[in-house]
Amino acid sequence: MTLKKQDEASQLNLRHLRSLVLVAELGSTHLAAQEIGLSQPAISLALKRLEVLFGGALFQRGNVGLSLNSDGQIVNLRVRRMFDALAQMRRRINSARRGRPALRIDNLVTMTHLRAVIAVANNRGFSAAARAMGIAVPSVHRAAREFENIIEARLFDRLNYGVEPTPLGIDVARLAGLALREINAAFEDLDEARGRASGKIVIGSQPLARSDILPDTIVAFCAGAPNAAVEIMEGQYEILVQALRRGELDIMLGALRGHDQEPELHEMPLFEDGLSIMARAGHPLAGRQDISVLELASFPWVIPRKGAPTRTHFDRLFEAGTPKGLVESSSLVVIRALLAKSDRLTLLSRRRILYEEQQGLLTALNVPLAFTARMVGITTRTNWHPTRLQEEFLELLTQITEGLEKADN
Repeated sequence: MTLKKQDEASQLNLRHLRSLVLVAELGSTHLAAQEIGLSQPAISLALKRLEVLFGGALFQRGNVGLSLNSDGQIVNLRVRRMFDALAQMRRRINSARRGRPALRIDNLVTMTHLRAVIAVANNRGFSAAARAMGIAVPSVHRAAREFENIIEARLFDRLNYGVEPTPLGIDVARLAGLALREINAAFEDLDEARGRASGKIVIGSQPLARSDILPDTIVAFCAGAPNAAVEIMEGQYEILVQALRRGELDIMLGALRGHDQEPELHEMPLFEDGLSIMARAGHPLAGRQDISVLELASFPWVIPRKGAPTRTHFDRLFEAGTPKGLVESSSLVVIRALLAKSDRLTLLSRRRILYEEQQGLLTALNVPLAFTARMVGITTRTNWHPTRLQEEFLELLTQITEGLEKADN
């Protein structure tokens, strides 16, 4: 989303957006005015304001009243999804009230409140949040305090070193982020419909993702959509999945964790992958057969930290005794350098180091590892509604993966 579009999105008024949804449902500004408690001229003015911000007419007048045009249908879909996220937020807030009467906050919360809560939660401080929003620190303080007063609950704990969101604050910020992501998507959908394919896709890439799939997909995608932006966030599963839940990522590529039964996440398998014991070319164990676990334990290793699936396989391999002098890292840059400059070993997917193997820098030891196969694929939010560009990216990703898998076999 361009800076201009971000500025336009920040100017949107939640009551105006609710007016749009009501007029779309009822086909009349008069009926919508009665429903929302505003005058008919106020509803008409709200629609005009929205049409200016979205860059064109959203309704057409017919014999039976007002109806959405094609642009209006795009905006209405995203706005309704935004209000669905805000309804989830309201339910979460009321669930925390512990028997107190439920609050009706729909006409009290503003876009500024939502943006402030997101910024403070993500930046863990008011000064950093103000810089992220491009407004003064007192304005962020005021917006956050107003929101807390509206919902009669604390969203942030003020600590000596900064601000920490409460459990409720984390959930409210996440749902607010999902709501605003729908508004961003509305602008992107409109650009695509108007022939300006300038949207954006944000991808979380786990270490297990094979090294050729993502670059090949990005090259093909950008060739077809040169004005589109692609952002890659690399990291471990725990970090990326939280970003996905907050709406900061569109998709996550990497090892699947079996979340098909969880309502928030949807997984799509791409290929099966396994682990190998990797070493530098010329390592004392390279090329040998019948390597024992005792021999493997005599060399130093570089492995992920406790809790990572690969670390679990490592611990099972050395149940009788862990090798000494472990270096814990999941950074491929660090792992490659340590392997190249020493006799260290590691557990790694060979797909991650295709180039190094092809160049004769690293090699897999002849040690069969049972039960290390796992599915690699795409994780999205269950109710995610991709833009057309994002759909095209997913289609390319699937096609390129299938092509590479066939070539491997």
